[in-house]
Amino acid sequence: MRKIRKGNSIILLLTLVLTIILMSIINSTYKVNRTVQSHKIANEDVINKEAIIVKSDGVKVATLQSEEDISALLEIIKEESIKNSNMTKVNEVILNNKITYYTDIVSEDEIREPKYFAYNIINGHDDVWSISFTVKGEKAKDSNPVLSRGTISSTFGMRWGRMHKGIDIAAPKGTPIHAILPGKVIFSGWESGYGYVVKIEDEEDRITIYGHCSKLFVKKGEIIKEGDKIAEVGSTGNSTGPHLHFEVRIKGEPVDPSNYIK
Repeated sequence: MRKIRKGNSIILLLTLVLTIILMSIINSTYKVNRTVQSHKIANEDVINKEAIIVKSDGVKVATLQSEEDISALLEIIKEESIKNSNMTKVNEVILNNKITYYTDIVSEDEIREPKYFAYNIINGHDDVWSISFTVKGEKAKDSNPVLSRGTISSTFGMRWGRMHKGIDIAAPKGTPIHAILPGKVIFSGWESGYGYVVKIEDEEDRITIYGHCSKLFVKKGEIIKEGDKIAEVGSTGNSTGPHLHFEVRIKGEPVDPSNYIK
């Protein structure tokens, strides 16, 4: 009798264990099915489409609807390059990059109009365009290059107990800045206090400095002629509003820039 009871107990125990294992398997399968179903529902909301992936020098720059949009993208950037070149007569416009493209399936949200990507390229980080053009032709001469649409808001000399080493020319953001003196660009970039700044040195050891710019159009090493457009007015660095901080230094010493303004 005891052997029978003991056998029944073992059978009940095994039955209980098998039941627990079976329920665990069923529960795991249910969770997997729910996860798969959730992914299916989520994926139903994503619309994938064929698109044109555009690269400039091997770097992805745009996801467009068609090959025709590539031409539209380049045309927008080309026109902006011509506008920024300050040319009165354009003889030649040269694309500086190798443009390649291929088709791929992407999320519909990634596909945008050419002007969207053109805006991102033109207003890119540090004003270095991933697609750019070299514009050749005849440049305009500005009889009053620095002060066009600007007003002197602070003069050279002592100001608030400190030496103000240049003059400030208040002007709207984006106002063109032209070189007062010709020479070689010895610095073009960000500098503490000045923000975005261009420094040009001529053959007489004179350095002209153009600070607080919003955009820079020249690079270190470039040879600049008088009247060339080199930047645009901004409010970068230590600035309380849009203006050009203009300095002239002779052998490292600041002199009154007013004598150099036409």
